[in-house]
Amino acid sequence: MRQIPNLLGLFRVLATPVMVYWILQGDGWSFIYAAVLLFVMAMSDIVDGNLARRLGVVSPLGIFLDTISDKIFIAGAMIPMVEMNLLPSWYALVVIAREFAVSGLRSYAASQGVVIPARSWGKQKLTFTVMAIIWILVYTALPGIPGSPWWFVWLSEWWIIPTALALVWTIGSGVEYFWNARALLARAVSRS
Repeated sequence: MRQIPNLLGLFRVLATPVMVYWILQGDGWSFIYAAVLLFVMAMSDIVDGNLARRLGVVSPLGIFLDTISDKIFIAGAMIPMVEMNLLPSWYALVVIAREFAVSGLRSYAASQGVVIPARSWGKQKLTFTVMAIIWILVYTALPGIPGSPWWFVWLSEWWIIPTALALVWTIGSGVEYFWNARALLARAVSRS
């Protein structure tokens, strides 16, 4: 029971290649399977931190797994989507580069004894990004699935809204992290 949060983080890392495989299959049902798996992975990301705190089993391993797993499964979804022409490469680059930049900033801050906690914009960014990826996968899948309800097809055509929101939150949350760390960065620049 005490290992469940860590196992959920490990599940997300190990399930990512399966999601990549389904996206690269390029057919309707494979996109749906990938979208469902991504949804399950995102839900487990929400649950594991709360569960660890409730059980009193927050650990360095759990924090590490929680920190890297969402970056792995988001990049693991976007890279094959770029390869399959489901997502522009510049979009994936912005999202993945923001992850590297913020992770680097937090690592630097930690080396200086400063903890930069996750912010609400960052958490919301993950929600919008997962929503956008799932929406695009469903939109792409529906023409290959006969008998899809017309309203579901119509709704899927609005994929641009969560995709735009994810981009705004990605950029905004990145700016927020660096803005809040400006004093730390200014000290680093003045020392060098």
